[in-house]
Amino acid sequence: MKGLNAIRNKVWWNAAGTRAVKTAAQTAIAGLAAISASATGAIPWEIDWSAIGGIVGMAAIVSLLMSLAGIPEVDEAEILFEVEKEFEERKK
Repeated sequence: MKGLNAIRNKVWWNAAGTRAVKTAAQTAIAGLAAISASATGAIPWEIDWSAIGGIVGMAAIVSLLMSLAGIPEVDEAEILFEVEKEFEERKK
């Protein structure tokens, strides 16, 4: 399931959130590694943490937006099952 219809589903949010957290962690590690490899070295009180946080946040947002195009981990049948289950619960 792709696009805006996908965001109505818990399965999609779980998979997209997991991907976004992983992307954020990878970006933070890469940013800190780049700073430590620079000429100044990685002195914790000299690191621009707001810049690192901004880059990490943007990476997570981009990851969520990219997930709108589709998430390989989320099977359409699984999403349809969840939608049917929610529909049946609402009918009760």
